[in-house]
Amino acid sequence: MTAWPALFILIAVTAPPVEVATLNGEQHVGQLEKLTADEVVLKTPTGSTRLPSAELLAIRIPGAAAPAATESSTEVRLVDATLLRVSGYASTAAEARFTHPLFGELKLPLATIHSVRFAPPDAKVDSAWKQLLARTSKKDQLAIRKSDVLDYLDGVIGSLDETTIKFQLDGDDVPVKRERVFGMVYSKREVSTGKTAATLDLTTGDRLSARTVAWQGEAWKVKLVSGIELSVPMASVQIVDYTLGKITYLSNLEPRDVKYTPFFEVVWEYRRDRGIDSHPITFGAKSYAKGLSIHSWTVLKYRIGGDYRRFQTIAGIDERFRGNVDLTIKGDGRVLFKGPARIDQPPQPLDLDVSGVVELEITVGYGEDELDIGDWLQLADAKLIK
Repeated sequence: MTAWPALFILIAVTAPPVEVATLNGEQHVGQLEKLTADEVVLKTPTGSTRLPSAELLAIRIPGAAAPAATESSTEVRLVDATLLRVSGYASTAAEARFTHPLFGELKLPLATIHSVRFAPPDAKVDSAWKQLLARTSKKDQLAIRKSDVLDYLDGVIGSLDETTIKFQLDGDDVPVKRERVFGMVYSKREVSTGKTAATLDLTTGDRLSARTVAWQGEAWKVKLVSGIELSVPMASVQIVDYTLGKITYLSNLEPRDVKYTPFFEVVWEYRRDRGIDSHPITFGAKSYAKGLSIHSWTVLKYRIGGDYRRFQTIAGIDERFRGNVDLTIKGDGRVLFKGPARIDQPPQPLDLDVSGVVELEITVGYGEDELDIGDWLQLADAKLIK
């Protein structure tokens, strides 16, 4: 592939409108003029808008086509968490070869391949396949489907072509018919996203883990974390997502300490990413995929290590209930916010400075009625921002 500059000062001649979301909650719409490692420049009716790349959450391309059905495709997962839907997968001891609908024929070092799934997705065995992917094994693994059960063999995967996989089992060379294999996982290939600056979701259903992303004329120039360089047509990108590493949702963290003080000796444990009775976290007509539901009296303590700048959430009571609570948020013992949340109040957006804070503490008290009836506080979209 043709090499291209690492600095990525690349200017677009023409481009469709894009929507840009930033960490401070702003939304910008305009024509993409330039994207570098340092900034994005949009052409708008009032002139050019320059936004620092460090403040980006996402670049969306409105009207991008939804992923096409590709049930017959082979799914290749790279060690950087990139997912590619391809055809004609084959390999030697050193190299993997396959064809991609956007990138044509690709030849990648075998060391960049984490796993390959030949069979289409199936809810009956998808969970077992995910568990196999999560394992760390000293040997390669071949996944074999038997009815609705996914079994696997430990050994050494050799070369494979359209019909046969050469496999070493207990020291013996065993040719395995490819049609029998659901998928395969290479040994000692842990998935790492540590250097990922952005992920790109494509209309083909692929996901690219990018170390760098730039815009050049009619295409995105993407360098994957694994070092592979790709040119992606503008119309093939749905979203460039910069949230990885910048945002941590509180519901994805384990509290260092949880303390409950029940009023009627009934403990109501806090809930992640759901409201009451498994309903989504909801305020009015709007639902949120991420957040916490916390009953009074509860104290949650999180160790956030001084790594974040802001804590943002929308705090309130689901209008279906009659809650009345006090909310106190502390950083290293210092009160960052203290106030009531009642059913007759609208949800309150919070944006708190947590720079240097090592321990974040959230306390939900009984409120002015000093009871716990209906006291489910919702912290919608609760997130820490670097």
